[in-house]
Amino acid sequence: IDLLENTAIDDVVVLSVVLDEVRNKNLGVYNRLRALCSNSLRRFFVFSNEHHKDTYVKAMTDESPNDRNDRAIRVAAQWYQNHLGSATKILMITNDRENKRKATEEGISSETVESYVKSLGQPALLDLLVQPHTSEDMEIEDLRPSKKKVIYTEHKPMSEITSGMRCGIYHQGKLRVNRYNPFEAYVGSESIGDEIIIFGRENMNRAFDGDVVAVELLPQDQWHNEKSLHIADEDDEEDDGVHLAPSSADDAPRIANSAQGSVDNANNAPSRPSGRVVGIIKRNWHAYCGSLEPMAMPAGNAGIAHALFVSKDRRFPKIRIQTRQLGNLLDKRIIVAVDTWDCQSRYPSGHYVRTIGDIGDRETETEVVLIENDIDAKPFTSQVLACLPPLPWSVSSEDLSNPIRQDLRHLRIFSVDPPGCKDIDDALHCTSLPNGNFEVGV
Repeated sequence: IDLLENTAIDDVVVLSVVLDEVRNKNLGVYNRLRALCSNSLRRFFVFSNEHHKDTYVKAMTDESPNDRNDRAIRVAAQWYQNHLGSATKILMITNDRENKRKATEEGISSETVESYVKSLGQPALLDLLVQPHTSEDMEIEDLRPSKKKVIYTEHKPMSEITSGMRCGIYHQGKLRVNRYNPFEAYVGSESIGDEIIIFGRENMNRAFDGDVVAVELLPQDQWHNEKSLHIADEDDEEDDGVHLAPSSADDAPRIANSAQGSVDNANNAPSRPSGRVVGIIKRNWHAYCGSLEPMAMPAGNAGIAHALFVSKDRRFPKIRIQTRQLGNLLDKRIIVAVDTWDCQSRYPSGHYVRTIGDIGDRETETEVVLIENDIDAKPFTSQVLACLPPLPWSVSSEDLSNPIRQDLRHLRIFSVDPPGCKDIDDALHCTSLPNGNFEVGV
């Protein structure tokens, strides 16, 4: 979706069968794709192939839903080519090897996403691609210095998780990582009526802050107490010094200072339920702001560098990306998206999305804060502005003299309606009074 949102990509037909698949897999990506198709400035079009007599396909006997959908895509591509004629070339884009093979056999022009992007002659666009996890990546990662190689356990399948929660073996909740210690997390569980402590990256098992996870309680003799958690921090810290920009916020340690106290005192503190993540029920991956860890420029390999991205928010692990523009990114704040996290990889894999600006620049750091708090500061679209009265505009004398209306323009009023709300009609204001109290208007 990051690639599609780039203005270099246009003249795209999105099939309804593809939209349905995207909606089932990731609602956030689906909404972004729908927004692209609704933007009159971008040439993205939706074709309802599932409701067209010439492109609807019925599932065959013993045909999987995925194979049926792939066949529907090929049928729609062939119909479009016949409909538009030889003057217009239709190109089917797919990363499914079998679907591409069948398309070639059926005389349909098709390419993978990577091969198509390479044909555009804009190397920077390749950084926007989701990078598949390969054995080559593992070899590169193994060469990096580390105290130990972290290997995570496989996540349980959803069928086993559901059965385990029904039997009380597993407990569901949202994982929240300690903002001051990224190796400590908590999962609020209604089933046990308490928070479950998840300590250490190995027990977090590739879960991100905000993920809905399934947790298995550890044996009670392995439960932690508050002080032992802080004491254990130093032993569990990864040996990855991060020094992105001298004298900047990124130059600070990535874990909190350990608490003072003796082990004897820690042992006397009451233990709290501790557990480990056994599965991810719902991912909360989104775009992350941060910088690249400094490294030498690569020699050869077509200028492709394997770099580590360090999030500005310390709750998130480093993210491995590939980039062809390392020299332009080392001193920048950038946005990176996570693609996958293999159980044998110490870091999740992701891809570069865009550059925000220079590290330390006031406007850049302000935008980082807005992005991290999911505040949309983009200018209003022309469609939104068209709903407003033409400029110049001012409050009419009739409105000002209306006895049933009150002029509150001197107050700072803000909406509290949820994101995506169609009717912005709930607002608050808060004003400090001379006596020290606050006036809150609803």
